[in-house]
Amino acid sequence: MQVLSSFRKGYGIQKRLITGIKFLSTTVIDIPKADIYSFGAATSKTSPIFTDVEWQVKKGESWAVVGGNSGEKNLLFQTLLGHLRISPYPSEGLFPFLQSHQDPLSAVSIVSFTHRPRSGGNTGFYDYSARYGAVHEEDKVTLRESLYASLGVVGDPFASTEQHLTLSEQDEAIFHELADKMGLSPFMDLPIIALSNGQTRRARILKAVLRKPRVELLLLDEPLTGLDIQTRPKLLSLLHQLHQSGRPRIILGLRTHDQIPEWVTNVAVVGNRRVRVGTRECYLKGSLAIDSHNYVAGHPETHVRRTKEKKVGEVIVDMKNVRVEYSGRQVLKDITWKIRQGERWHLQGTNGSGKTTLLSMLMGDHPQSYTQTPNCYVAPDSSSSVTERHLHLFSQPRRLIPTPHLQCGSLIGVLSPEIFDAFPRRANMKVWNVISTGFDGGYVPRGTVGVGLGVRGESKRYGPAEIREFVEGGSEEEKWRFQRMAEVLEALGPRSWGREGEQERFSQKAFVDLSVGEQRMVLLMRALVARPKLVLLDEVWSGMDEEMVEAARSYLRGDGVGDDQAVVVITHWDGEMPWGDEDGLRRFRLIEGEGKEVV
Repeated sequence: MQVLSSFRKGYGIQKRLITGIKFLSTTVIDIPKADIYSFGAATSKTSPIFTDVEWQVKKGESWAVVGGNSGEKNLLFQTLLGHLRISPYPSEGLFPFLQSHQDPLSAVSIVSFTHRPRSGGNTGFYDYSARYGAVHEEDKVTLRESLYASLGVVGDPFASTEQHLTLSEQDEAIFHELADKMGLSPFMDLPIIALSNGQTRRARILKAVLRKPRVELLLLDEPLTGLDIQTRPKLLSLLHQLHQSGRPRIILGLRTHDQIPEWVTNVAVVGNRRVRVGTRECYLKGSLAIDSHNYVAGHPETHVRRTKEKKVGEVIVDMKNVRVEYSGRQVLKDITWKIRQGERWHLQGTNGSGKTTLLSMLMGDHPQSYTQTPNCYVAPDSSSSVTERHLHLFSQPRRLIPTPHLQCGSLIGVLSPEIFDAFPRRANMKVWNVISTGFDGGYVPRGTVGVGLGVRGESKRYGPAEIREFVEGGSEEEKWRFQRMAEVLEALGPRSWGREGEQERFSQKAFVDLSVGEQRMVLLMRALVARPKLVLLDEVWSGMDEEMVEAARSYLRGDGVGDDQAVVVITHWDGEMPWGDEDGLRRFRLIEGEGKEVV
């Protein structure tokens, strides 16, 4: 309540200046020169979150906010949403362009792409694999129903979609035009949970644009993350059109390695508690760069890049003519792919090409992973030839492997948008607890010490406060688990991404209190801690700071994964791969459900 009332009170300054004469200001955002604090913290003894912020956005300008530290970039957006205190507050209000009757709390909105919102907003685990089979009632909402709801269309819940969802002629024309331009028209009657990650991102933008009451200023945080190369220019072109029309005005949040769209005229660079603003040309020349004085390089000697030839071991995954289809619609079409120990793969494909479905087959999550039987069938392109079909994981037919055994952390380690969204955010779950679940692939820690299953002690650096020394008593396997916990925390903890002072206490922080980037880094530790035979990393860098990304890439291309492990990485950016051609990197590309190795 304090946040909302303070934000409206500040905005009221602007409203009182309008004394019967309505005028439209050319200033969209106005922060003349101020420090920014958390609410209740603006005292002489408190360090501000940002110092000496001087930022003014005019009509006709197109802005991007750029930050290597996604947390600081998000904090600047939170300031615009009224969640932080500006001191002194702008005399004419933060948003002079809004008319007197408009409430900034509804006129300004953010869509962040660091994760997918879950149904119901609960903090426990939800079954992300439901998208491949039967879904819960709350997850049956179609894309059309969700978008219509943003337009205020609510009807008879017992009627069919066609009967109770109708728009005005004008709204319907706008709806179909925007849906077509975003490439979402073919998916309108699919449940939202069944959409690919890229399709979900576009749907969330469309929903924000269609919302009533209308959003006047839309903040899009990392909208390009997870989008394929073909989709990016189309989306940016549409965003440009929307911004030019002023319905809504748009400010982009970008990472430092993202390309600045050609239509962006001005850039605000965020970092080291400062905000530097200037023209696009100034940014491209590097004159807006902010040096982070507290960044300390990791430990390159710990992650020496191995240039020796990779050893290729036994086959871990053997797919032959694998198919996935729903009611006659083929999602995967006769996929043949072998993955061996020691191999590093880049899984490529446009949004909706079937990458997430293929990943679910590798994990054994998909119900149709059981149906890839060794029986023969008639090949679709021939009336006479007979082709074998099978899915073998770890030298066994998938249908013979119990799912709990397959999901054991020693076999498969996974970090994906689905895992990130599904993982519980309970208040009492510490970083140490989260990483420890990587040994059994579960979501609930076993035992007080986190590693569980008999480990009776921990080190001064990493264990719970009540146990200060590692003591003998566990099996060799249990001791190894403890050692691995300490190794990944040392290799991928705060020290590796430049926060030396946080290393000691990081393992005992509450997982839910971490930033999005920190949570992803912890879940990466979870995926790697058991040294699984197969590592699957899907959009793993989303939301991470630049220093985190480099620390993780350095670890992976060094000694973070061994020659007895295979790794598959899904990303649309070639530059995000930890390995290159010189490391023997191989590429498998999906195009409309058909896949082959790219040489």
